[in-house]
Amino acid sequence: MTEILTLEKDFLIVRKPAGVPTQSDPSGDPDLMTLTAMVLKERRESDGLYLIHRLDRTVGGLVLFARTPKSAATLSALVQSREIEKDYLAVTDGIPGAAGEMTDYLYKDAAKGKSYAVSTARRGTKEAKLSYRTVAEKDGKALVAVHLLTGRYHQIRVQFSSRGLPLTGDKKYGSRENAGIALYAAHLAFCYNGRRVEITDLPGADAYPWNLFSDRLSGQIFDKTDADPRV
Repeated sequence: MTEILTLEKDFLIVRKPAGVPTQSDPSGDPDLMTLTAMVLKERRESDGLYLIHRLDRTVGGLVLFARTPKSAATLSALVQSREIEKDYLAVTDGIPGAAGEMTDYLYKDAAKGKSYAVSTARRGTKEAKLSYRTVAEKDGKALVAVHLLTGRYHQIRVQFSSRGLPLTGDKKYGSRENAGIALYAAHLAFCYNGRRVEITDLPGADAYPWNLFSDRLSGQIFDKTDADPRV
């Protein structure tokens, strides 16, 4: 269930399946951190793990862990300074423009487990920014590459939904389909100890709605231009 894609002495990058919590939660279901520690133990590797960023339970894709307190501090500082590039693939109900940016202010309602987008700053809101590129279109849906410029609660889901473009399967934010939420953390890049670390992992094209775009998911999507449409 858990696959380690990159394993180095200071950090590792893991593929998280959709539906698996990143950390333990009240459900008691197996979580990514525990499962990854088990894999490391089976390999007779040090099982020290420090979570650097999270994915929503419903989202699959790349998750970065540090392996030592020192590397955890370094990588966490990169997150805070927005020096870790995070790119996602999503499928939207409806077709956005060819490329663009979205800027909103998000209010998180913790009681409802939901965020809301507003156009101007007000008490309790945080600025949310992303850029996107439409990679392909089919049957009224779009495969979109999304580059996060901030990291807010449900950011991609609520920003697209607020423009009438909910992610396919995201019923909380307006999709009428029952498929799993079509959002995948597909690309990570950062500089560590003077070298660039970069990894891409595309979602499998066998399940709906990803199968609509199987031809694109078998090739390269994320290069510098695709990852950040501003460049």
